[in-house]
Formats: sequence, C-alpha cells, structure tokens
Amino acid sequence: METLTSKVPIENDEHQVWELAVDLGVPDPAGPGSLAGEGIHPIALALEDSAHKIHGANRIPCFTAFGPISALDEFAQRAWGDGYDPADVPVECRLTVYVTDDELDQLVQLIVEDLGMDKTGYSTAAGRKVTVCLRPISLADPENGFYQHLVDQYHNLDSAD
Repeated sequence: METLTSKVPIENDEHQVWELAVDLGVPDPAGPGSLAGEGIHPIALALEDSAHKIHGANRIPCFTAFGPISALDEFAQRAWGDGYDPADVPVECRLTVYVTDDELDQLVQLIVEDLGMDKTGYSTAAGRKVTVCLRPISLADPENGFYQHLVDQYHNLDSAD
C-alpha cells in the first residue's frame, strides 16, 4: 500500500498530480491577458476545456490559475527593488490535474490541439510563441498538501458513480 499523504492511504492508485504551465511571456498591457484583467484568462479556460474532453466534463479533477511565474517574480522583486514592475515579469496559465499516465498523454495531445500549437511553440490560441512545462507534484511532500483536494475530488467521483 502506497501512502500519498499521511491522511489518505491509496492502494493500487495509478494517478498522480501534475501541473501543466503555459508560459505566455510578459503580460498583455490590457484585456483578459493583463494582470488587471477580469475573469479567467482565455488560455486557462482552454486548458480546463482540454481536461473536460477526457471522460466528459468534471471527470478529471483539475483547477486553473494565472499569474506571474513565481520564481521569476520573486527574483525580480529582490533584484530590482523599487524599480520592480510586475508588468515586466512573464506570466503563466497553469492547469493542475490528478490523472493516470494514459490520461496525461491524452491531455497533452488535447492541449497541443486546443492551443493550436506547432513544434516551434507558436500557439494560434495565444497569438504568440509559448512554452509549456510539465511538472510532477509529489503528495508525499508536506508542502504540497494543498493538492490533496484533487485526490479527494477523484475519490468522491468514484463513490458518486
């Protein structure tokens, strides 16, 4: 039996938490791609829509986020001090999911399609070159306890069926 966190023992669960991050470069000066934009970023919506195409809407536990790339933002604040401007720090849209390897492979292909990406990284949906990163998130690390809700959501889906 594998223990993902001290709270939830999971037996034979092939799922893992993954974060897909789409680096969009510096934020747009205005509109939905700006830091002051209202609502959900269109690329974040596209990422979520990609996840909903696997097994139907709300069958893959996920959530999206948009904002400055944390590591770059922290560096910029320390390096530039009073000269720091959030508009100069690249932003990303993130999709975090709890999936199997097969589902992750499907999701990656759907994201490539839905963002209209080519091999150079140009995305027709974003209207620019983007970089997509895939990050595993270990639930064994206590700092990642926040992501436990995705596991709980998955198990609640199973019990609801």
